[in-house]
Amino acid sequence: MFRSALTVLALAFAAAVPSAEACDCGGCAPVSCGTTSAAAPGGLLQVRPGGQRGPLRAFDVATGRHRFSLPPGLASADGRRYFAALDRFRGLRAYDVHTGHLLFASRVIRHGPWYVAGVSANGRNVALVQTKGRVTHVTMFDARRRAVYRTFALRGWYDVDAVSNDGRRVFLIQYLDTGGYLIRLFDLDRRVLTARRLTENGAPMNGTAWDAVAAPDGHRLMTLYLRGQGRPEVHTLDLRRGTAVCIDLPGGNQYLVQQYTLALARGGNVLYAANPALGIVATVDLRKLRVMRVDHFPTFVETAPLAPNAVVSHDGRTAYFTAGLSLFAYDAAYHVVRGVYDAGAPISGLAFTPDDKRLVVVRRDGTVVRLNAATGKEIG
Repeated sequence: MFRSALTVLALAFAAAVPSAEACDCGGCAPVSCGTTSAAAPGGLLQVRPGGQRGPLRAFDVATGRHRFSLPPGLASADGRRYFAALDRFRGLRAYDVHTGHLLFASRVIRHGPWYVAGVSANGRNVALVQTKGRVTHVTMFDARRRAVYRTFALRGWYDVDAVSNDGRRVFLIQYLDTGGYLIRLFDLDRRVLTARRLTENGAPMNGTAWDAVAAPDGHRLMTLYLRGQGRPEVHTLDLRRGTAVCIDLPGGNQYLVQQYTLALARGGNVLYAANPALGIVATVDLRKLRVMRVDHFPTFVETAPLAPNAVVSHDGRTAYFTAGLSLFAYDAAYHVVRGVYDAGAPISGLAFTPDDKRLVVVRRDGTVVRLNAATGKEIG
């Protein structure tokens, strides 16, 4: 899912290791260096202009004002905690994402380089990774006790895909010398890398991790992969059961599939995969682990496509998604797409107000506009 651990330190959020069979789509995955955003509890919109391991900018949904900024790091899926490295990797900093206030700083690893590789959805467990030669060292940190509770080392190159809420399981990406990568489970109680491979038929995967969304309750992690010949799929990882299933999405031109974006509905059981370049909104039932329906609309392609974004209303009726500086709205009840709505500038983030009547849009230049969620028209 990510690049080699030797190069991940130079990335905001690592993308897949390309191989001979990988999707050579060009561009840069939104999770790596594009712009992503997420609505957080407390009426905040978190914008990540450098990918999901880059800096964070927080905007107030009610007023549209910029509240605070945080250095490169990782946020918990529940939107409450944020972890970043101290200068020169001398320790770990924890922040309250509601306020941006520093909660604590702790000296975890004395010698770098290392990086914050994974955070459990509840923000209680943090995985730190350091690579020395051909050995990957992982340190598990308990943010409640502010102490290291487990360390382990594996021969080879690994990165962290996810950490379970109970802190007992770490899901790893194992990079293979022969090309491709595997998703593996490390059992912290037994201190073993389990034999089961959490990939389709246990075979190595190739391609690019293009987008990812984690359930706030820590149940699942959904990662959009782009594979060869424009074949997109969602890799659903169940963090409670330790199982994974790949769900195929409608494919197309290898460049146009880059416009896919994911949005998780409240409750965590419905995932929308929208692609304005292909004119597709696919509805994925995460309980049945399959695409339930595919709705089509007239295709729309930006001349200079930018990292897409998507958000679902609190009541689950509407999903907004972007294509460059344009917006579309998907009505989940009537299965129709409305738009195109022009935001006036490239878009960095989206969020609904608590009453779902307005849509807050943060532009790349930092300006904020508010739209009527029903009509897509700007509100003065």
